[in-house]
Amino acid sequence: MIKILKKQWFVVLIALIFIGFAIFSVYDTNKGKLPGKSVDGKDVVAGLKGDVNITADELYKNLSKTYGKSMLFMKFQAEVINSSIKTTDELKKTAEEYESNIKQSAESQAASSGTDAEALISQNIAQYGFTSDQLYDYCMTVAKMEKMQNDYISKHLDELFTPIYKEKKSRTVSHILIKMEDANKPTKKELEKVQKVEDALKKGDSFADVAKKYSDDGSASDGGYLGYMDSDTSYVDSFKNAAFKLKAKETSDWVKESNDSYNGWHLIKVEETDKAKLEKDKKAKDSLYKAIASGTENLSNTYLWEAAKKLDIKYANDDVKKQIMDILDVKE
Repeated sequence: MIKILKKQWFVVLIALIFIGFAIFSVYDTNKGKLPGKSVDGKDVVAGLKGDVNITADELYKNLSKTYGKSMLFMKFQAEVINSSIKTTDELKKTAEEYESNIKQSAESQAASSGTDAEALISQNIAQYGFTSDQLYDYCMTVAKMEKMQNDYISKHLDELFTPIYKEKKSRTVSHILIKMEDANKPTKKELEKVQKVEDALKKGDSFADVAKKYSDDGSASDGGYLGYMDSDTSYVDSFKNAAFKLKAKETSDWVKESNDSYNGWHLIKVEETDKAKLEKDKKAKDSLYKAIASGTENLSNTYLWEAAKKLDIKYANDDVKKQIMDILDVKE
């Protein structure tokens, strides 16, 4: 719904049954103030057939049992993140950018749907335990968790990337896209642009320079560079199939594509396939790290627990620590 919420997939970990947390909070706020009848001095919150009553104490006990672990973990996670990652000017800038993006997206959607932008934001970040007036705090949490994740990947890069590289046809790619009204029936003007691309490449102009001059994709300003991709990358099949047939430095023939987003022809160039070079490619870092994060099972649990072990955390008892470890699915 809001782009940044989709983009920052790793923060989903923060949710952990926040619906239950909301119910618990509402109840806890009103505990002892519920109107209606009482049984044995205890407030009744619901009455069932056969004179069966549910008391406030029973509801509290059940909610605590159901959602207590999640609440415990959410507090644990927040403390680990904030204690492990210092707030820097760079993180402040990132958080402010995320905040701005969310507001712009919400306002755009609100204008088209007739809803309230603030309500839309509130609805989206409530699932992560934040209210609308805590949007910046939410964005700072996103920024800090992203840094925690990237720091961990940097430290364990070869270990994490090796299985992905072996299984998923890892490579970096660039492309030139000529958009068309109908990829199967290009107009004369569209074919003239295709010809200009071919002539420039035959003349010896670099792929990047030609992309900057002629490509209709947003990547044109970066010479058509798209970064890292593998078999899990969410590109259209025609693009992926062509890219996976190429070796490093090879360029495809024109690839036709028609979908709901665009019609057009692609030229695809594979920039690199060597594992060591991919790991060292600074331009590919963001896309590579995202691929590692999404392709590594329980990565967020792992780096959160690694960070927690470096802190002087005092647990109320061994059971509390066990509950947290059970949620993270980790061992000492």
